[in-house]
Amino acid sequence: MADETERKRLVLDYFERVNAGDVDGICKMFAPRARVEDPVGTGPVMGEEAIRAYFQRVVEEFGTQDTPGTLTGSQDDQHVAVGLRATIRNPQDPAGGRLAVNVTSVFRFDASGLIEEMRAYWGATDVAPVDGV
Repeated sequence: MADETERKRLVLDYFERVNAGDVDGICKMFAPRARVEDPVGTGPVMGEEAIRAYFQRVVEEFGTQDTPGTLTGSQDDQHVAVGLRATIRNPQDPAGGRLAVNVTSVFRFDASGLIEEMRAYWGATDVAPVDGV
């Protein structure tokens, strides 16, 4: 079982891999039956193939760069929550403008330290153009 400090380190590793565009590295962090819901309310992406396709889109289409804030642990030996700022390519801007998205992500880990679930909470009012880009 990953302790709270280890779970927080794993979340930071996840963001490093996202920012590096390392789809293989990201996918290795997830349990085989993992679920990703981003944003919450759109339904989960489940299973290895679907999660790989999701992260390929995150990296290749959106060019996602995440800046995590303070990580908050839990006393259930499973969860870490983090507020973050994601910057992504604006899919509706042919000039390549970027958007900033304020997100709160909650990660749940299994006993071996793999991510079982990642849920990203954000709504329409949490998205804004990045100034000067």
